[in-house]
Amino acid sequence: MNRNNDDLAGFPLVGSIQNSVGMGFLGNQAAGAIANALGARLIHVPTMFASAHGGFAGRSSSIADPLQFRRDVAFLIGQRPGIVIIGYLPKPNLVDIVATQLRDYKGVVLLDPVIGDYQKGLYVSEETARAIRDLLVPMAQIITPNRFEAEVLAGGGVPGMSEHAFLNKLFDLGPESIAITSFERDGEKHRTKLLYSNGYSYHRISAPYYPAYPAHGVGDTFASSMAVFIGLGASPFAATLLATALCARSVANTGTYGGASVDPVAALSKWNPLGYHVDDERTMRFCERSNVESESIRATAEDGPRLKFAPPKHKIIYG
Repeated sequence: MNRNNDDLAGFPLVGSIQNSVGMGFLGNQAAGAIANALGARLIHVPTMFASAHGGFAGRSSSIADPLQFRRDVAFLIGQRPGIVIIGYLPKPNLVDIVATQLRDYKGVVLLDPVIGDYQKGLYVSEETARAIRDLLVPMAQIITPNRFEAEVLAGGGVPGMSEHAFLNKLFDLGPESIAITSFERDGEKHRTKLLYSNGYSYHRISAPYYPAYPAHGVGDTFASSMAVFIGLGASPFAATLLATALCARSVANTGTYGGASVDPVAALSKWNPLGYHVDDERTMRFCERSNVESESIRATAEDGPRLKFAPPKHKIIYG
């Protein structure tokens, strides 16, 4: 049966340029699972391929061939997805290829700068991290670094710097919305905190934290779900709340599959966020049912908002 493009109008197209795995929910596999479950469609390009996540015994991996990668990224951009997620890029030449192909792209770029964490330090070379900061951060409307990555991008944290000032430091690099994941973790209270800003509104978001689970793929799940929710019409703030709730549920549903990767498929089989994503206030109330709460970060005389007027809530949406 033949179908024309009009038949697909209800399925926003999401692009994903990330690592791929043969087993588990990381990178492109996390994005595909979430997109399919929520009614979007995915086109993806692997930056590298691995059998499973890095801690899995017997795993093999290979980095994408630059010539083939260039063709694949050009093909992805040519399909005109409304939003593109950019995740793990292991080499500076791959960063340069993505930046070059994005010059004529008219959609939304969500950058998850996967460059390291406090436990392992940098995952990539300093040259690669610098290329991501200099070439891709200025092109992205949304960035989702963890706290370590945010400090690398901002040139280091300053002792005593407020949350407001830290967000402003990243906002000044060019993105329109920022979500800093894993900003603080409280093992005793089993809570984790992230920060969000669009340059006008500043929020502290807290969510359940499950230290008993390894949380392999939780960062990829956050960025991918945020992109899909935006593709479906959510504002970046609403998408951040829903992605936070989905991540908590995905960690709680961790199984043995993929070496104990998080499981967004299992989470979404029990939890349906559709219909709650189109209004920020409704999203906040809905996410509170998943024990995800947000509060405003008040400005001070030293740390004020970067924007004088609130941007439209749905300025950054699919299409």
